[in-house]
Amino acid sequence: MDLIKSKSSYTALFLNGYLAHIINPWIMVIDFDSEIITVEKRNWYFIGVNKNIIAFRFIRNVKIDEHLFGANISIKATGGWVSANYLSKVDIGNIKDLLFAYNKTKRNSIIFS
Repeated sequence: MDLIKSKSSYTALFLNGYLAHIINPWIMVIDFDSEIITVEKRNWYFIGVNKNIIAFRFIRNVKIDEHLFGANISIKATGGWVSANYLSKVDIGNIKDLLFAYNKTKRNSIIFS
């Protein structure tokens, strides 16, 4: 349960018409030891990677938008939103369940408010 990594599904990107994102998909990494969520996406120039990093203690809302193929997850933090698009539905379900299960282990100090 240390590190969870999920990547945009090529099938979901293709079938939803987002062919341009097949070469630079969204990647979501959840580190339960450091309590950090990282969403990264290679920029269009393929020189660097754009990363959005939030700590668990700043999470206020988790929004899941399911499509016919794939799903989007948006996590609202104190300063804004972090989102990863067209991940597989199984990965989204696992991420949601693991985040809420982790939150239940923190009875003395609730991580998600």
